[in-house]
Amino acid sequence: MSGEKRNPFQRLYQSATRPEDLPWHSATPPALLVKALDRRNAPGRALDIGCGAGTYSIYMAERGYRVTAIDFMAQAIAMLQASIADRDLAIEAIQADVGTWESDDRFDVVLDIGCMHASGTIEPRAYKAQLLRWLAPDGDFILVHFGRRGWWDRWPIGPNRMYADTLRKLFAPELELIEDASEIRRGMPLFMGRTALIGRYWFRRT
Repeated sequence: MSGEKRNPFQRLYQSATRPEDLPWHSATPPALLVKALDRRNAPGRALDIGCGAGTYSIYMAERGYRVTAIDFMAQAIAMLQASIADRDLAIEAIQADVGTWESDDRFDVVLDIGCMHASGTIEPRAYKAQLLRWLAPDGDFILVHFGRRGWWDRWPIGPNRMYADTLRKLFAPELELIEDASEIRRGMPLFMGRTALIGRYWFRRT
């Protein structure tokens, strides 16, 4: 991601002293992530893409997963490392770009909340190629992504938006859409249209 694209994130992290100060923070793990973990027989390896302050990396580690957390922001990784400094959790926090980071590990669960839709992050086809390198057979992929409701739902500022059917076709045939729990969020900033469709998707590798 270019320096110009990083600037808004840098400003947000510079003004944040704890995870709760970040505008996207939520202490409650995504319901689809909880369902995906509940359906698995035993904890394994998990990858948190664009982990931010690592709230959900910590949640997965508390459930027994060995977690790799990556984010392109050094401040995010530092915040996560500070949160787990005195805890015995299996979390490896790495500053890395989703488009270039490589790993020899295969992950049973991959979580992406807000990375794929961040403007300037990675082209969708390249994102899929990376995902397929990481996700193990029968692995679960949880994606929270700004959805698109119609031709008019396009804004020059803010996250990229994509139709649910476009995502389903993008990840097919390797990944099957298990559940779509998308919902409308109100009270968004004016420059983002006041409302937005927040896509919440659970895919599984077939």
